[in-house]
Amino acid sequence: MRLRALGLPAVVMIAAACGTTTPTPTPAATATQAGPSAAPASASAAAGPLEIRGGDLAPGTYTHSGFEPRITFNVEEGWQGVQNASGFFDVQQDPDTPDVIAVQFGNVDAVFGEDGSAIEIDEAADATPIIRGNPGLTVLGESPSQMSGLDGFTIEVENAAEGDVPVVQVPAGPLAISPERRLWVSFFDTPNGVLAVMVGGSVARWDESLAAAEPVLESVRIGDVAP
Repeated sequence: MRLRALGLPAVVMIAAACGTTTPTPTPAATATQAGPSAAPASASAAAGPLEIRGGDLAPGTYTHSGFEPRITFNVEEGWQGVQNASGFFDVQQDPDTPDVIAVQFGNVDAVFGEDGSAIEIDEAADATPIIRGNPGLTVLGESPSQMSGLDGFTIEVENAAEGDVPVVQVPAGPLAISPERRLWVSFFDTPNGVLAVMVGGSVARWDESLAAAEPVLESVRIGDVAP
Protein backbone atom coordinates (compact mmCIF):
# COMPACT_ATOMS: atom_id res chain seq x y z
CA MET A 1 0.00 0.00 0.00
CA ARG A 2 1.62 3.24 -1.12
CA LEU A 3 0.56 6.14 1.04
CA ARG A 4 1.30 8.81 -1.53
CA ALA A 5 -0.73 6.89 -4.09
CA LEU A 6 -3.72 7.62 -1.88
CA GLY A 7 -3.16 11.34 -2.15
CA LEU A 8 -1.52 12.03 1.19
CA PRO A 9 0.26 15.38 1.39
CA ALA A 10 4.02 14.88 1.33
CA VAL A 11 4.41 16.53 4.74
CA VAL A 12 1.56 14.77 6.50
CA MET A 13 2.37 12.79 9.59
CA ILE A 14 0.52 10.75 12.15
CA ALA A 15 0.25 11.22 15.84
CA ALA A 16 0.19 8.38 18.28
CA ALA A 17 1.03 7.41 21.85
CA CYS A 18 -0.16 9.03 25.02
CA GLY A 19 1.63 12.07 26.27
CA THR A 20 3.77 13.63 23.58
CA THR A 21 4.18 11.06 20.85
CA THR A 22 1.98 8.58 18.91
CA PRO A 23 -1.82 7.73 19.14
CA THR A 24 -2.21 5.16 21.89
CA PRO A 25 -4.61 4.37 24.72
CA THR A 26 -5.21 7.24 27.14
CA PRO A 27 -3.95 6.83 30.73
CA ALA A 28 -7.22 5.22 31.81
CA ALA A 29 -6.60 2.44 29.34
CA THR A 30 -2.84 2.43 28.96
CA ALA A 31 -1.63 -0.56 26.98
CA THR A 32 0.83 -2.91 28.59
CA GLN A 33 4.18 -3.93 27.18
CA ALA A 34 3.99 -6.77 24.71
CA GLY A 35 6.54 -8.66 26.77
CA PRO A 36 10.00 -8.35 28.27
CA SER A 37 12.80 -7.14 26.06
CA ALA A 38 14.94 -9.85 24.64
CA ALA A 39 17.64 -10.35 22.06
CA PRO A 40 16.20 -10.22 18.53
CA ALA A 41 15.05 -13.59 17.27
CA SER A 42 16.16 -14.82 13.90
CA ALA A 43 13.42 -14.46 11.28
CA SER A 44 12.92 -17.48 9.08
CA ALA A 45 10.43 -17.24 6.21
CA ALA A 46 10.33 -21.03 5.99
CA ALA A 47 9.20 -21.27 9.62
CA GLY A 48 6.30 -18.88 9.05
CA PRO A 49 5.60 -15.53 10.72
CA LEU A 50 7.22 -14.78 14.06
CA GLU A 51 5.10 -13.87 17.06
CA ILE A 52 5.17 -10.17 17.87
CA ARG A 53 6.70 -9.47 21.30
CA GLY A 54 8.13 -6.65 23.34
CA GLY A 55 11.54 -5.20 22.60
CA ASP A 56 13.68 -5.12 19.47
CA LEU A 57 12.36 -7.03 16.46
CA ALA A 58 14.70 -8.77 14.06
CA PRO A 59 13.95 -8.14 10.38
CA GLY A 60 11.29 -10.56 9.24
CA THR A 61 7.57 -11.30 9.03
CA TYR A 62 5.42 -11.01 12.17
CA THR A 63 1.92 -11.77 13.40
CA HIS A 64 -0.03 -11.44 16.64
CA SER A 65 -1.80 -14.70 17.50
CA GLY A 66 -4.11 -12.96 19.99
CA PHE A 67 -5.50 -10.45 17.49
CA GLU A 68 -8.35 -10.98 15.01
CA PRO A 69 -8.48 -10.64 12.09
CA ARG A 70 -5.09 -12.21 11.55
CA ILE A 71 -2.51 -9.58 10.64
CA THR A 72 0.92 -10.28 9.17
CA PHE A 73 3.50 -7.69 8.17
CA ASN A 74 7.23 -7.25 7.58
CA VAL A 75 9.70 -5.08 9.44
CA GLU A 76 13.32 -4.13 8.86
CA GLU A 77 15.87 -3.05 11.47
CA GLY A 78 14.84 -0.41 13.97
CA TRP A 79 11.34 -1.54 14.97
CA GLN A 80 10.21 -2.61 18.44
CA GLY A 81 7.10 -4.31 19.76
CA VAL A 82 5.76 -1.89 22.36
CA GLN A 83 2.03 -1.92 23.12
CA ASN A 84 -0.22 -4.95 23.39
CA ALA A 85 -3.70 -4.55 24.85
CA SER A 86 -7.17 -5.95 24.23
CA GLY A 87 -7.95 -5.38 20.56
CA PHE A 88 -4.84 -3.27 19.97
CA PHE A 89 -1.11 -3.65 19.30
CA ASP A 90 1.67 -1.72 17.63
CA VAL A 91 5.30 -1.52 16.57
CA GLN A 92 7.35 1.62 17.06
CA GLN A 93 10.59 3.33 16.21
CA ASP A 94 12.18 5.69 18.76
CA PRO A 95 9.63 4.90 21.49
CA ASP A 96 9.36 7.24 24.48
CA THR A 97 10.53 10.23 22.44
CA PRO A 98 8.54 13.18 21.03
CA ASP A 99 9.20 11.86 17.52
CA VAL A 100 8.14 8.25 18.07
CA ILE A 101 6.85 6.56 14.90
CA ALA A 102 4.09 3.99 15.38
CA VAL A 103 2.28 1.55 13.11
CA GLN A 104 -0.82 0.41 14.99
CA PHE A 105 -3.71 -2.03 14.58
CA GLY A 106 -7.00 -1.81 16.45
CA ASN A 107 -10.46 -3.37 16.61
CA VAL A 108 -12.76 -0.35 16.45
CA ASP A 109 -15.69 -0.17 18.85
CA ALA A 110 -16.38 3.55 18.38
CA VAL A 111 -14.96 6.85 17.13
CA PHE A 112 -15.14 10.31 18.69
CA GLY A 113 -17.25 13.01 17.07
CA GLU A 114 -18.85 16.43 17.46
CA ASP A 115 -19.34 16.60 21.21
CA GLY A 116 -16.25 14.56 22.04
CA SER A 117 -18.28 11.48 22.92
CA ALA A 118 -17.69 7.98 21.58
CA ILE A 119 -20.12 6.93 18.85
CA GLU A 120 -20.35 3.22 18.09
CA ILE A 121 -19.92 2.19 14.46
CA ASP A 122 -20.77 -1.00 12.60
CA GLU A 123 -19.18 -0.20 9.24
CA ALA A 124 -15.90 1.37 8.15
CA ALA A 125 -17.73 3.97 6.06
CA ASP A 126 -19.29 5.42 9.23
CA ALA A 127 -15.97 6.36 10.85
CA THR A 128 -14.59 9.28 8.85
CA PRO A 129 -17.77 11.46 8.76
CA ILE A 130 -17.98 11.24 12.56
CA ILE A 131 -14.29 12.02 13.13
CA ARG A 132 -14.59 14.96 10.73
CA GLY A 133 -16.87 16.64 13.25
CA ASN A 134 -14.51 16.28 16.23
CA PRO A 135 -13.73 19.86 17.36
CA GLY A 136 -10.39 18.85 18.84
CA LEU A 137 -9.02 17.71 15.48
CA THR A 138 -7.93 19.41 12.28
CA VAL A 139 -8.70 17.24 9.26
CA LEU A 140 -5.82 17.36 6.79
CA GLY A 141 -7.32 15.06 4.17
CA GLU A 142 -9.63 12.19 3.36
CA SER A 143 -9.29 9.55 0.66
CA PRO A 144 -10.22 6.00 -0.29
CA SER A 145 -7.63 3.39 0.57
CA GLN A 146 -6.84 -0.19 -0.28
CA MET A 147 -4.86 -2.74 1.69
CA SER A 148 -4.54 -6.50 1.24
CA GLY A 149 -7.37 -6.48 -1.27
CA LEU A 150 -9.75 -4.60 1.04
CA ASP A 151 -11.24 -1.21 0.21
CA GLY A 152 -11.24 1.27 3.05
CA PHE A 153 -11.66 4.87 4.14
CA THR A 154 -8.77 7.05 5.26
CA ILE A 155 -8.64 10.26 7.25
CA GLU A 156 -5.62 12.30 8.38
CA VAL A 157 -5.91 14.45 11.46
CA GLU A 158 -3.81 16.70 13.65
CA ASN A 159 -4.42 17.71 17.25
CA ALA A 160 -6.06 21.16 17.31
CA ALA A 161 -6.41 21.30 21.10
CA GLU A 162 -4.12 21.95 24.06
CA GLY A 163 -4.41 18.42 25.48
CA ASP A 164 -4.83 14.87 24.25
CA VAL A 165 -7.84 14.28 21.99
CA PRO A 166 -9.48 10.82 21.74
CA VAL A 167 -10.00 9.60 18.18
CA VAL A 168 -10.75 5.87 18.21
CA GLN A 169 -12.11 3.52 20.87
CA VAL A 170 -10.81 -0.07 21.02
CA PRO A 171 -11.69 -2.74 23.62
CA ALA A 172 -8.83 -1.56 25.86
CA GLY A 173 -10.08 2.03 25.83
CA PRO A 174 -9.71 5.27 23.84
CA LEU A 175 -6.74 6.03 21.61
CA ALA A 176 -5.81 9.69 21.87
CA ILE A 177 -3.67 11.99 19.76
CA SER A 178 -1.33 14.37 21.58
CA PRO A 179 -0.38 17.96 20.70
CA GLU A 180 2.21 18.29 17.91
CA ARG A 181 1.21 14.87 16.59
CA ARG A 182 -0.62 13.69 13.45
CA LEU A 183 -2.57 10.55 12.77
CA TRP A 184 -3.24 8.73 9.50
CA VAL A 185 -5.89 6.06 9.96
CA SER A 186 -7.60 3.73 7.51
CA PHE A 187 -10.79 1.85 8.39
CA PHE A 188 -11.67 -1.53 6.84
CA ASP A 189 -14.63 -3.88 7.16
CA THR A 190 -13.58 -7.41 8.16
CA PRO A 191 -15.44 -10.52 9.40
CA ASN A 192 -14.25 -9.50 12.89
CA GLY A 193 -15.69 -6.00 12.66
CA VAL A 194 -14.12 -2.67 11.76
CA LEU A 195 -10.31 -2.68 11.68
CA ALA A 196 -8.20 0.48 12.03
CA VAL A 197 -4.67 0.57 10.63
CA MET A 198 -2.88 3.66 11.90
CA VAL A 199 0.37 5.52 11.53
CA GLY A 200 1.46 8.07 14.09
CA GLY A 201 4.31 10.54 14.15
CA SER A 202 5.31 14.06 15.08
CA VAL A 203 4.31 17.04 12.98
CA ALA A 204 7.95 18.16 12.92
CA ARG A 205 9.23 14.93 11.33
CA TRP A 206 6.29 13.65 9.34
CA ASP A 207 8.27 12.91 6.16
CA GLU A 208 10.57 10.59 8.10
CA SER A 209 7.64 8.89 9.81
CA LEU A 210 5.85 8.31 6.54
CA ALA A 211 8.98 6.92 4.89
CA ALA A 212 9.56 4.52 7.79
CA ALA A 213 5.94 3.33 7.98
CA GLU A 214 5.30 2.89 4.27
CA PRO A 215 7.22 -0.41 3.77
CA VAL A 216 5.46 -1.92 6.78
CA LEU A 217 2.02 -0.91 5.48
CA GLU A 218 2.79 -2.20 2.00
CA SER A 219 3.53 -5.63 3.49
CA VAL A 220 0.36 -5.91 5.59
CA ARG A 221 -1.89 -8.91 4.97
CA ILE A 222 -5.31 -8.98 6.61
CA GLY A 223 -6.98 -12.34 7.32
CA ASP A 224 -6.98 -14.77 4.43
CA VAL A 225 -7.40 -12.07 1.79
CA ALA A 226 -4.94 -12.47 -1.04
CA PRO A 227 -2.53 -9.58 -1.65
